[in-house]
Amino acid sequence: MYSTVNGGRHFPHIQYLNPLLNKGLNMADIISGVFNTQNTSAKKENGREKPIPNYIFQISLSFSDPLIWRRVQVPGTLSLTGLHLVIQRCMGWSDSHVHQFLVGKISFEPTLRAGKIRELTEYSESKFKLYELEEGMSFIFTYVYDAGDGWEHEIRLEETVTPERAVNSPVLLSGERACPPETTSDIHEYQAILDSPDHHDKLFELTGEHNFDPELFDLAAAKRRLKSTP
Repeated sequence: MYSTVNGGRHFPHIQYLNPLLNKGLNMADIISGVFNTQNTSAKKENGREKPIPNYIFQISLSFSDPLIWRRVQVPGTLSLTGLHLVIQRCMGWSDSHVHQFLVGKISFEPTLRAGKIRELTEYSESKFKLYELEEGMSFIFTYVYDAGDGWEHEIRLEETVTPERAVNSPVLLSGERACPPETTSDIHEYQAILDSPDHHDKLFELTGEHNFDPELFDLAAAKRRLKSTP
């Protein structure tokens, strides 16, 4: 599901290296891609406990052209399970398939639906909050939806938000373009449909909507979906 080089190792984009080096990480840590996942709420600044920040992320559908994306602000106390729900609501997915997060080089296992039993592992997504993963998500932060070919989302940390601008629950700020129909297998099939001469007919077959517009993103409707998230 993930692009790898050099025997399976993931390497960061060049623009991400300086912030990581400035945090005191050495190049070996960056190359390994395995970062500290311990609780950092006890870190203190001037003798006081540092407040947990908010984050602004751009979530984009990898290989979409033009880009399909959403921008969200979320509390740092949100778990990866909570972020999964945010992505589903903001993008417009139906949460009908399995998913997985990759943070740094760690794959986090998804929370299973009610009625299914599985022993929680060390890297269960329900165990980790975003502020505990800040170093790793500055390096590689990926969300894959669907067990088939998959819809890969790049999650880019755009800003660490100061307490004065913090929110207590996720907020959808902006976005562009419609979520693809889930009946397509991946972004490449969807792009091929959009490029075909009879794409209107094909999109109607897939969505049942005569007026499905790939360029339209209904921000108000997406905000309502997000607001209804438990």
